[in-house]
Amino acid sequence: MNNVEERIAIVTGGASGIGQECVRQLRAAGWRVVVWDRSEQEGGVAVNIADYAAVAAVAKQLDGVDLLINAAGIAGGREPVAEKDPAEWDSVLAVNLGGTFYCSHALYPQLRKKRGVIVNVASVAGTVMMKGRAHYAVSKAAVATLTRSLANEWASDGIRVIAVAPGYVKTPMIQRSIEAGELSEEKLAAMHPMNRLASTQEIAAAMIALAQPPFQFMTGEIVTIDGGMTLGK
Repeated sequence: MNNVEERIAIVTGGASGIGQECVRQLRAAGWRVVVWDRSEQEGGVAVNIADYAAVAAVAKQLDGVDLLINAAGIAGGREPVAEKDPAEWDSVLAVNLGGTFYCSHALYPQLRKKRGVIVNVASVAGTVMMKGRAHYAVSKAAVATLTRSLANEWASDGIRVIAVAPGYVKTPMIQRSIEAGELSEEKLAAMHPMNRLASTQEIAAAMIALAQPPFQFMTGEIVTIDGGMTLGK
């Protein structure tokens, strides 16, 4: 990567949660950060990442990108598969998987120019089955597979592609569900041997660290950050 003054990052979903914390940490480290989110943010643009034409249009305005963080995502409801609204299934896949692919594809020339890095957000939900989460699980498992596919194809272009797979993270979305009584923080914490949820600061810090030169020989990896959740108890 280039020196700090020249480093440019695109963060999708940068208005809240993990994405917002990535933006905060990157800017604190001197990066120029452009936020891609549904609503226009300071230092960013409003874009629907599930619309390839919209993504391609804003991508063309850039000249070289060092880092793409695909943090935008939606969870959907918690109904069992037999009761799932197909429209919601389509929506979750369109944002979580389609958006990750669209942004990576549209920014490929800019990433190749700077020999950049892509960091995707997968999830332990892609490997640990949870009732009512089929749509989300499928989308995140597919993000993990997409990560490896892009890493394989783009390594010769100098582009690294990795993903993190968090356990439950105390994002504003999770916090709202807890406060509404839809989720129990105690029960969620108990799913992790460390008996707590991750903070957005922890996940963002790991994502940014993996994009740095000390990890320049790492690509195609899905880095699990789950407080031991996938180890069992």
